[in-house]
Amino acid sequence: MKTKNIHKFNDLPQRQKKYAKTKIALLNALLTELEKKSLSEIMIKELAHIAEVSEPTFFNYFDSKNDMLVYFIQLWSIDMNALAQSSELKCTSYVTTIKDIFRQTSLQITKHPQIMLEIIAFQAQGLKVKPHTITVAEKWIFFPEIEEVEGIEGMGLESILPPLITKAIQAGELENSTDSELLFLTLSSLFFGTALLILKKSAKDYPTYLEAQLNQLFKGLSC
Repeated sequence: MKTKNIHKFNDLPQRQKKYAKTKIALLNALLTELEKKSLSEIMIKELAHIAEVSEPTFFNYFDSKNDMLVYFIQLWSIDMNALAQSSELKCTSYVTTIKDIFRQTSLQITKHPQIMLEIIAFQAQGLKVKPHTITVAEKWIFFPEIEEVEGIEGMGLESILPPLITKAIQAGELENSTDSELLFLTLSSLFFGTALLILKKSAKDYPTYLEAQLNQLFKGLSC
């Protein structure tokens, strides 16, 4: 953690620090197990064992294994929203920011390809999900390098891409006639569809294929 964040975290009550550490430990246990198994094959007692808590304790943090996917999506969203905010401060073009979000995500996914496939399968079920309330302690542990991360929220692509698309159109980076909703759907399809087709075959090629498709898409939309 950065020095400022270390001091803030250390000043928190012990109970808050323990809660955050345990929740992150359970998520890291899931990511580790997904390198060897599918979500359906992973037992909650295995995750609890790796995180060094009891199986009943697991349910103090998550309702189910699927609930852990929701948590992962929220944490990813915070990371990408932070990237978007940082890019705007640097006056990076909005189209470039969208590409950067896809690039950074694809590189992360190559390290944990199964989590993306499980997220796709979960979202295909269309189940209603209850978002987690993510504490500042959790944010400081998971994102030690992000300044002022405590004020950043997020919940999926729909919380990140639409504002960037709108700003890109307003800034003249995309044709004024661009249908923002259709572009969001297209980008989402590229994001998930490419993963579905590529990750099982060759996860390391996911960033390359995704970037090529993005470049081709924006080439036809740019002013």
